[in-house]
Amino acid sequence: MTRWTAVIGRLPVVAVLVSMAMLLPGNGPQPVAAGAAPVSAPLSAVPAPPPGGVGNTGNGGGPVQAGDGATPSSPQGLLASGVPTPSRPPRPVSYPTGSPGSTGPCPTGLAPQVLVYCGAAPNAPTEFKFYVTADRDMVIVQVASTQYGLVPRLFGPDGEQVTCDIKPESYTFGPVRCVTGKAGTYTLRLVNPGSWVLPIALSYLPVFSTDKCVAMRGKDSSLGDPTVYSGTVPSGMAGDCWTTDFATGDVVRQLGSNLSQSVFDATGRDVCAPGSPQVSGPDCRLAGTAPYRLVVQYGYESTTPGEPSTHAYKMAMSRLSRPEGCAVVEPQTYGVAPDLTDTTRCRILRVPADGHYMFRGTRESGPTGGTLYRSDLSTLCPSGDCDLTAGDYLFTPPPSTSATPYGMVLRSATETRGCTAGRDDQMASGAPVENFGSAGHDLCRTLPTASGRAVYVLNGTANGGTARYRVLDATGAEQCHGFTVNDTYQVCRLTGTAPFRLVADAQGPFDYRLLVQRVDETAGCTPWGAAEYGTGSGLRTGLSGKPADGALESCFAVPADHPATELVGFRLPGTQVGAALHLVGPSGEEFCQVVVGGEGTCRPPVGKAYTAVLTYGRALGDYTLVRRDATPSAACDLPAATGQVGGPSTGFTFDSTVDAHCTAFDAAATDLLQASTHTNTSQVSAGVTVLDADGRTLCSGWGADCRVTGSTRYLAVVAAPDPLGRAAAPGGLDVWRLATAAGWAPECAAHPVSADGFDQRSGVLTSDAPLYCAVLEMRPGQKVDVASVTDDYSTWARLTVAGRENWADGDTAYKCTQDSAVTGLNTVCTYSGTTTGHAVLLFSPGHAHLPLPYTLQGARPGTGTARSGLPESVTPAELHFGGSPEVTVHGTGLSLNTQMQLSVGDFPGWCTVLRWRPLRVNADGTELVIQVDLASGCVGTYDLVIQGAPYQRGVPSPGYLPKALKVIA
Repeated sequence: MTRWTAVIGRLPVVAVLVSMAMLLPGNGPQPVAAGAAPVSAPLSAVPAPPPGGVGNTGNGGGPVQAGDGATPSSPQGLLASGVPTPSRPPRPVSYPTGSPGSTGPCPTGLAPQVLVYCGAAPNAPTEFKFYVTADRDMVIVQVASTQYGLVPRLFGPDGEQVTCDIKPESYTFGPVRCVTGKAGTYTLRLVNPGSWVLPIALSYLPVFSTDKCVAMRGKDSSLGDPTVYSGTVPSGMAGDCWTTDFATGDVVRQLGSNLSQSVFDATGRDVCAPGSPQVSGPDCRLAGTAPYRLVVQYGYESTTPGEPSTHAYKMAMSRLSRPEGCAVVEPQTYGVAPDLTDTTRCRILRVPADGHYMFRGTRESGPTGGTLYRSDLSTLCPSGDCDLTAGDYLFTPPPSTSATPYGMVLRSATETRGCTAGRDDQMASGAPVENFGSAGHDLCRTLPTASGRAVYVLNGTANGGTARYRVLDATGAEQCHGFTVNDTYQVCRLTGTAPFRLVADAQGPFDYRLLVQRVDETAGCTPWGAAEYGTGSGLRTGLSGKPADGALESCFAVPADHPATELVGFRLPGTQVGAALHLVGPSGEEFCQVVVGGEGTCRPPVGKAYTAVLTYGRALGDYTLVRRDATPSAACDLPAATGQVGGPSTGFTFDSTVDAHCTAFDAAATDLLQASTHTNTSQVSAGVTVLDADGRTLCSGWGADCRVTGSTRYLAVVAAPDPLGRAAAPGGLDVWRLATAAGWAPECAAHPVSADGFDQRSGVLTSDAPLYCAVLEMRPGQKVDVASVTDDYSTWARLTVAGRENWADGDTAYKCTQDSAVTGLNTVCTYSGTTTGHAVLLFSPGHAHLPLPYTLQGARPGTGTARSGLPESVTPAELHFGGSPEVTVHGTGLSLNTQMQLSVGDFPGWCTVLRWRPLRVNADGTELVIQVDLASGCVGTYDLVIQGAPYQRGVPSPGYLPKALKVIA
């Protein structure tokens, strides 16, 4: 069922049209309401009107107002009612709206397709009579009012109720369709159940006997230039109608705006109802029995109060299965633009021979989109780029009632006519910005590059414009393409048959710039030498320069004596959005890409020269590039790491974002090592990368612990590239040998702790001693919960647990998370292994300042008071608002891991809890000193609640102290 909603001023209308194929057996309507079902039979065709007229339309006299009367005892009686019936031209179709809201008495008679405004009497039936001239017809009745459930009931000449497509018990409002079985006078009855006069608007349309339908004939339904009918339908009007010359099996295209359309066959079935298997988008294959009539009705609700209740539409019908008025298009040469002024809605593409073709509809604003059809109307080639056999094909742009000019492009993939000579050395010879001239004025350049080689294709102008391009071989086979605005760079490997062609679609009179450079061509590329590690001047600063005028890229050449692994980075001025550095071997393989704000560990082809291209994105300006030896034999600026656990850090600084430092060190293959950096600030920090003896990257990242094993020599590199060009803060590099084949390092084994809790461990982290290390064993599924209290309230210190079981895999069996800062900094680590875990607990500075005093304490297992202890009192119990005073919680079993809340007790508001952090606890756990942020709360009384302890507000219980702390002004 399909519903339409409308409004007459403030009168809602819902149109309900149900396919008659669903209502009656066979092709006819099926009864769904009381009364005898009419026999399904084709309705007689209405003769076409003579040229120059289309029958009586009712367009000249306007709607019938309240008080107008007619006695529909015969057809002549209806016509004698004085309703004017002038002829309506094919366009425009319109109706006057009259005066909605009238409450005068209703007329006794109705004329076809004439709108009546009147008032239905309260608590009484209102009846209208009209004459149906045909023995079988389909009558559409439309009634609009503010009353839901005002059911139109139609009674035949014999007084029997006529079957309609609604169920009275569920009807709300809207048009009703009824199949009549004999000629004669019919009675339409409405019952107003309210106690007031109800304004209504109504009309009826005898679809197959009326002579008020517009004739749609011949070229009116041509595919290329159909007649577009425009008109208006007032709310309450049953609709506008057309007769057609369509035949059964025709495929028609319905073009419409704003209003709904229905196509009825001779039995009254809506053969193009939405959801029908014969319908595909706007197209419909006509089933049933000819002739067919079209009805347009208003089907939407007004959204503006007081809006006039007349609704405009545009409508056309085209015969898709017999395309007429379509221009023929044959394959075109390059450099020739199509006619962009033709407004016909179709083209016949004439393909002279089997092959691969490219086609598209285009306007100056870009492609139109559209559909390609075979002769049987099956569709093909939605991409506009496919194999076609010789013959004619139908192309249509997206259907619309508006005739928009467009051109048609059709070319063979092997087309060479109009191609010009291109170059593959444009880093040196140049690639100027050019203009397509107009849409469809496509370009073709024949490249001199041999098969088996590779080329860079750079695409884009300074203002962000890009071209849609392909590289094709002599047979038309595509080698590569760039279809989107993001396709500004690619390496195209030419594996097909030479000569190759670069072709580009002109999607409008737009600027474009396409540069082609052979990847092994160094002309126009700047020689790029290696840089050293460290900061300062000379080779440590890398290669600096600026792009050529108008260029969006720079090319660099690297000789064949490069190391097997290189650390590569670059810097541009300002924000480097979209910039990237591409490193490509001589055969066209891109072996490394360094993106904005990053660095790359790259492995170029051994013993072969290579080239690199820097694409700037939006960051045009001077560049600085660096490439450094990243093999274990590199000449490092930092001393070799000793691996001593907790030994002094190796300091470093940065002058720019392309600076880097390294240290190389030896180890046994069974050693477990960790490399990390710490920076005593929350500003931009450095990251660490560790490579093995073969130059493979084992781990890399910022603020992460890099754990490695299995190699006998390592290279640790510290760098700090930043997309905003900010130099990193000074810091320290730590490399610790945490275990050997003999076991954990002595510095760790000297501090055994238990995952079930441990007493306080205190100390001071410094640059000379930046680590506390302890060992522990964990059962599968066990957690260790550790509080770390420092005087750095930014909580940037790092606490982790690492296990021997999967050291080099990032300790995936040990997952650590930090809880909220309500109780300070707590880290909970869970072991997910299946056997006993052997691990180390590591506490290091991270981003915290040095020296860093600390205290660690492991929580007892459990929840509530079992974990957090029993508080008994708070001193002082009263504080003045503001500041961060110290408060002592007295009790038993208290620890730095005590989890509690100071929550609001006797007043509502936004300040429901006070923030706090632990400072210290005495050895026997009877006094916990905390710092309370009084600015985070309000004046009032606060309860102390141990997290997880049950309590009833106001009633003291274990773990709950009501009114423990009072904050006064």
